Amino acid sequence: MTGGPEQRQRATLVVDTNASPTSRRTRAVLTSSSGAQTGRVFTITRGDVITLGRDASCTYRFDDPSISGVHARIVILGAEHMLADNKSTNGTWVNDVRITDPVHLRDGDRVRFGATLTLRFSLLDEAEEQALKAVYEAALYDGLTKVFNRKHLEDRLDAEVAFATRHNAELSVVIVDIDYFKKVNDTYGHQAGDAVLKSVAQTLQRTLRTEDLLARYGGEEFVVVARGIPITNACVAAERLRVAVESVPITWTHQPPGASAPVQITVPVTTSAGVASLTCCGDMKDKATLLRIADQRLYRAKESGRNRVVGP
Repeated sequence: MTGGPEQRQRATLVVDTNASPTSRRTRAVLTSSSGAQTGRVFTITRGDVITLGRDASCTYRFDDPSISGVHARIVILGAEHMLADNKSTNGTWVNDVRITDPVHLRDGDRVRFGATLTLRFSLLDEAEEQALKAVYEAALYDGLTKVFNRKHLEDRLDAEVAFATRHNAELSVVIVDIDYFKKVNDTYGHQAGDAVLKSVAQTLQRTLRTEDLLARYGGEEFVVVARGIPITNACVAAERLRVAVESVPITWTHQPPGASAPVQITVPVTTSAGVASLTCCGDMKDKATLLRIADQRLYRAKESGRNRVVGP
């Protein structure tokens, strides 16, 4: 190379071999920023056509009346994530502009489906995606039983009551209480009590319909929100739950005080339930009245001997 030292210095090429932080952000997600699912993370996986809408067949389903059955699709083409509206009634919007042709989503884009559902498109690394999901799950789910927590129940029930009232639809709730739960804790310890709570929650979840919501209400109480069924059907469903819990034996390894070795025990578990629907509420069709009536009927079930369901 000719030229003086200054010229040779300008001709030197410096290459940074460290990968750019953004180059590892290959995981595409949509994060909800509105409605009851605020904070929920929807992963966009390679090799799949992601469908979004109200229909049960969609990859990600949104229970919003302003959203069409199959509202939109996302397809990955090479390194690009293409969003296409599927001739929806109320439109798909990117950064407040309604789209008519497929668009290339970019990190940070705001996507809106229908009237109110807003999500943010992001490119993340694996750790960032897991952290987002962990935050969402901590806000929605009970840490022990892994069913919804009371806060989410309260928020969801407000929305369900409003929807049922507006559309003159059926809505029922069941409050389920584990019988003699304090005796389990006092006899075998709180770890045994935790095992009972987790087992009962799993049994209830398995027995319910997909569209039903199950939440831990507090202590040993759970609430089921069942949309679209009248009070008589809700009582039948509650009885099915009661039988399911009673038929699942819960085993526990217990170390009695002073014993040289632990023993395997079977903890018998039964439940009592109170059932109410909006039709039971008269002119006061609200969340508080609905839960109060169900709770009163639960009390009657326990006063009547437990291990039973009480409705109207």
